[in-house]
Amino acid sequence: MTETRQTSLFRRLRLRLAASIGVAAAVLVGLWLQVEEARAPRDPPEVAAGEPVDLGRVEITPLALTLAPPRREGEPERLLLRARLLNLTGESQVAVFGFPPHPPELAAGGVAWPEPEITLDRDGELLVQLHPRLAERVTLAWQVPPDWQPGPVSLTFHRQTFKLRDNLYGKASWLLFQPVARMSMVPEGAP
Repeated sequence: MTETRQTSLFRRLRLRLAASIGVAAAVLVGLWLQVEEARAPRDPPEVAAGEPVDLGRVEITPLALTLAPPRREGEPERLLLRARLLNLTGESQVAVFGFPPHPPELAAGGVAWPEPEITLDRDGELLVQLHPRLAERVTLAWQVPPDWQPGPVSLTFHRQTFKLRDNLYGKASWLLFQPVARMSMVPEGAP
């Protein structure tokens, strides 16, 4: 009788141990999946024209996307994004879209276009620096590739992360870029 009691006790202990291991594994896998989802989100949220997007150093508010004729004869047409920029830092920024620069990325048909030319609307000069808390209207201009057919385009905005004390030098620095928002629209003036 004691032998059956011992095997019954061991059997119950083994079953409880197996159940505990299963529960612990399920909890750990669930936590790991949540961490993975938070670490690398799938798709950034959609924004519309007029909604501000925080890019870390600056806040950009896309206002309108238009297809414009060439500046001079022989040049390609241009896609113009009119936007409002606001420097969120406490000092003048030379690297408005971070370093290396990550201005909004324009893509059409799954193909990314080269970086835009950024000009200040008030004087038509290239954007060199942006002063703190002084909103500026700017125009981002992409040259239209010769084979592009007018249609919907996608703009992806990247946010740069600020860390007060980085792990390498223990100093404040701007680190990685991550997609923070996406805007899809058909340019105005497209046939």
